[in-house]
Amino acid sequence: MSGNDFDSIGSINIGPGTIDPREFQADAVELDYYVAVLVLEATSDAADHEPLYEESFVLLKAESEEEAKEKATEHGKQQETSYQNENHELITWKLKQIIEVKPLEDATFDDGTELYGRFFRNYQAYSSFEPLTEEEA
Repeated sequence: MSGNDFDSIGSINIGPGTIDPREFQADAVELDYYVAVLVLEATSDAADHEPLYEESFVLLKAESEEEAKEKATEHGKQQETSYQNENHELITWKLKQIIEVKPLEDATFDDGTELYGRFFRNYQAYSSFEPLTEEEA
C-alpha cells in the first residue's frame, strides 16, 4: 500500500478510538514555523477617503519556504473583503503585498522569543510611521 493509498483511506473507525494510517508513514515530513509579513489596503468610494493600511504578522507551519509563501498569499486573499460602513460607503480591503516570509529561528515560543526582525538603513523614513489610535482605526 503506497502513501497515497493512506490518504484516500483516512481514519479507520475501530470503536471508541480511531487510527489514522498517515501517522504510521515512515516518510512523515516535519513542518517548520514561518512568519509572514503582509500589508492589506483599505480603499473606499468616499470622496475624502485616505487609504488605510494594515501590517499583519502571520504564523505559518509549512514543509518549505515556498509552501509558506503560498500559504501567506492564501491567508492574505482570505482577508480580502468589501462592506458598507456606517456612512453607506463601500470599503474594500485587498492584499497589497507580501513583504517577507522567513523561517523562525527559534520556535520554542518562550517569553522573549523573537518572532520577527528586519534590518533597514533609513531611520528617518521608519520613524515617520505613526500608528493610528484606537479612535482612528
